[in-house]
Amino acid sequence: MTTVEPYRPHEGKIVLVTGGARGIGRDIVREFARAGAYVVVNYFHAVDEAEDLSTELRATGARHKLLRGSVAKADQVQQMFEQINTDLGRLDILINNAASGALSPLDTLTSRDWERAINTNILGALWCSQQAAPLMTRRGGGAIINLSSTGASSVLPGYAAIGTTKAAVEALTRYLAAEYAPRNIRVNTASAGPLDTPVLTRFPSPDTFRATIEHTTPLGHRLGKPAELTALISFLASPQASWITGQTILADGGLSLNPAPSS
Repeated sequence: MTTVEPYRPHEGKIVLVTGGARGIGRDIVREFARAGAYVVVNYFHAVDEAEDLSTELRATGARHKLLRGSVAKADQVQQMFEQINTDLGRLDILINNAASGALSPLDTLTSRDWERAINTNILGALWCSQQAAPLMTRRGGGAIINLSSTGASSVLPGYAAIGTTKAAVEALTRYLAAEYAPRNIRVNTASAGPLDTPVLTRFPSPDTFRATIEHTTPLGHRLGKPAELTALISFLASPQASWITGQTILADGGLSLNPAPSS
């Protein structure tokens, strides 16, 4: 009887997932661990969640390490990558997942709300990418995946700070891709429509919001699943996407198509 080996496209790769201890970051960590990668799990506030995830990964035999640091602070980002260089000597894949932003009406957002969103979502992605590039160049190249959402190009309730900064991240992706292409470093953005996660409950009138998204999503009339986004991220980081760079790839079940209602 022939044994079918599991598909492990990231076998032997070293992956850093920022904000990887909870939320979609936790799912991304699991995706890459299953795919054979050594996963560096970055976290800052989520101390207990990071320890729980580490226990889970050890139970499965997944190779990993925890790395605490705030991507919103340039000095801590530098320290994080110095630690990666000292402990591992290289980096193959960077997933800029860490995000911050108040889900509030535009007129209620404070300067501090905007600063947190800008420092984490835009500058954090930039600083991590700049620090990762030399470690990737040493290995002959690599892949950087930024994260975004439909709120970067469409208006979602209470999403101004996050949506505005995610639109900037999509633009940053294109500039990083052009800058790093001579080093054989690909840079792309994985984007998604609203996902069926606890974050949905933080939107204004969450039940109405869910019903609206389900009604206007032509593919299945449902919200996206975290696994559908993590699969996209894994693909963009894999050799199968070797000719893709500078792109924002959106998985939203057709929500952004704005299809005309059927009769």
